[in-house]
Amino acid sequence: MADWRREAARAAEAERDDAPHEDEWHDLGEVIGTEDGGLAVDLRGRRLGRLHDIRLAGSDGPRGGAAVPVGARLHHGVLWLDDPGPLPSECARVWARWTGTRDECDTLVRTLRRADFAPLADRLADGRPDRAYGDPYGACFLPGVRLIWGPPGTGKTTLLAKAADELAGSGKRVLFLTGTEQALSVPADPQRLAVQQQLAALSAQERRLAELDHTLAGFDHAAFLAVEQRIANHRRAHLLEPEFAKASQEHDVTAKELAAARQELRTARAAWDEVAEQRELLAESRTLTARLTTTESDIARLSERLHRRFYRGRRADRKALRANEKRRSELAERLAECGGRALTEERAAELDRALADAHRRLDAAARDEAHAYTSLEYLRGKIAQLRSVGAPSTQDQRFHAECVRLELPDLHDERERLRAESDERAARRGRLEERLWWLGDRAYQRRRQAGSGLLTRASSLPELEDGELFDVVLVDDAGSRRLAEVLAAVALARHTAVVAGDFGSPGPRVPPRLRERPEVRRWSVPTAFAHCGIRKPEDAEEHPGCHVLTTQYRFGDAVRMLADHLGVPTMSGDGVATEVVLLDTGGQPARHATVAAAMPLGDTAVVAPHRTAAATWATAARDRLDIAVGTGRTVCGQEFETVLVDLTTDDWSARTRAFVSAVTRPCRRLYLLADLSAVRAAAPGTPLGAIEALRRDGALTVRPAGELLIPQPRQAVERSARDGDQPAHIS
Repeated sequence: MADWRREAARAAEAERDDAPHEDEWHDLGEVIGTEDGGLAVDLRGRRLGRLHDIRLAGSDGPRGGAAVPVGARLHHGVLWLDDPGPLPSECARVWARWTGTRDECDTLVRTLRRADFAPLADRLADGRPDRAYGDPYGACFLPGVRLIWGPPGTGKTTLLAKAADELAGSGKRVLFLTGTEQALSVPADPQRLAVQQQLAALSAQERRLAELDHTLAGFDHAAFLAVEQRIANHRRAHLLEPEFAKASQEHDVTAKELAAARQELRTARAAWDEVAEQRELLAESRTLTARLTTTESDIARLSERLHRRFYRGRRADRKALRANEKRRSELAERLAECGGRALTEERAAELDRALADAHRRLDAAARDEAHAYTSLEYLRGKIAQLRSVGAPSTQDQRFHAECVRLELPDLHDERERLRAESDERAARRGRLEERLWWLGDRAYQRRRQAGSGLLTRASSLPELEDGELFDVVLVDDAGSRRLAEVLAAVALARHTAVVAGDFGSPGPRVPPRLRERPEVRRWSVPTAFAHCGIRKPEDAEEHPGCHVLTTQYRFGDAVRMLADHLGVPTMSGDGVATEVVLLDTGGQPARHATVAAAMPLGDTAVVAPHRTAAATWATAARDRLDIAVGTGRTVCGQEFETVLVDLTTDDWSARTRAFVSAVTRPCRRLYLLADLSAVRAAAPGTPLGAIEALRRDGALTVRPAGELLIPQPRQAVERSARDGDQPAHIS
């Protein structure tokens, strides 16, 4: 491997070793819901690597719970998310895997060490690109390595993008390194959406449980049940009192009926006892009658036998007949004696019936009285039991009514049900989260394996397999890229390489502590233009291997004059008019939020001198996601309809190239927010001095910032709202 490869690789290794270690996943912040129902995360002012994977997850990270893969598009520092489908409530933060500084340096080292045969890169490393002839667009189709230089707005990116599409359309494999907007897509997956739906349902239950815990904080369910029991007992006892009174009345009635039945029985028994002798005579008469009947029968039988012929035993029968006749006389006499004093049969039957009826009535009355007494005593005991817990107080009544009004008991029952299902939910959640992670990782791996076809667009060197090359390599924004990165990209080209950019752009970002190392100073600090001896327009025009773009299309004469006053050359334009307005703060501190709110809607940017100031503007513009916020370095290569450059501090003095990059971004209008007195006192050759020169030339308009930025009075706003007008933005 040639020496330049080893030295460039060591320079990249030095930067890699100096870069901090980063976690695999980066927390990009909380998701913001927009008015039109979209989802976004504000990344303005943050430096991002090349995005590989984006997940919506909780604060513990993608591996700490559910992680939903989502497609996104990064536009002017705002990451706009695609519709993720059903979303668990805890997935409120955006996490991303990207190519960090260490990863980029690792890729750069590997690419350099693999570049054994790279004649195009060797020629560029020697500072001898191939001769440039013909037009710059044609250079993208000719074998060899060539440079294209053009000031801001001359269409370098547009030229390379058109050539890349045409080359890929003709079957060439093309690598196009450009600061294009990043976009990731995640195909719809019915399996993943079903898992997300189930996780969203589980999250809703868990969120409901948390809400119930918060709502029921301080609620004593046992105390409520005790109060409810006292109130219920008191109400039940009160309801039982009429029943008790009725039962008492019924018992009194049955007791009286029982007493009457007893008296009736005593009366019937007394009547029955009074005729005891007559009953005995009646019984004796019944016996005598039966015996008399038997005797009469015997007499008739004996008489009939004695009228027959003589027979043995006749004498005995005659004797028996005389005895029976005598007995009949005695029985008849006794019967006549008893019959005169005996009770009649009718009277005896009547007394027996009366006594039996009295017994039956007594038994029925006794049963009724016993039942009534049992019911009465049951109610008496129940009321006593209900009242034994005590009557509810007024405070109990208020406590119970308030709990019922707030539905706390029902909420408690719901919470207990959800708590009982917690273990099952946790186990199910674990299975679903693993399934979701596997489906998301599968989508990520498929996206990596799919590639981008013949045309590969990337902001930095892609990770390639050993021996993988491109037919054509096009490098955009080479004025801000390390020489080692450009050489590594050119080393991937088989036939053609074109390096385009502006040597006036902010240079490569290299840590100051590494700049003194020889290999870093030689291969990381300079750009490809400086390496080839191109540091000013004359150098580019005279260099045999460099094409020069001669017409710019973005901004007008006022912006060109501003750049010229700073010694930064620009080309003539095609008649584009760019309005330049100096917003005079009058020495007052800038009201960032007011300025951001007054910026026109649409393609707008605010450019600050450094990252700290940019972060302040990003905070002020958090409700205006349509405003890009950055520094002269981060907005390099982009264009906007309207740009506001913050000049309220003199931090641009050491950043002249970044200032020129900032003021050459707008197409239609450039606002310069500054103190007019500071502008007038500025030294020539500084950004503020260049603005003063432009003011003296009459090429810009000075307007008090207060006239545009102070909100309208309330009456004016209300009046305009009635008239159908909207509050005015800067225009």
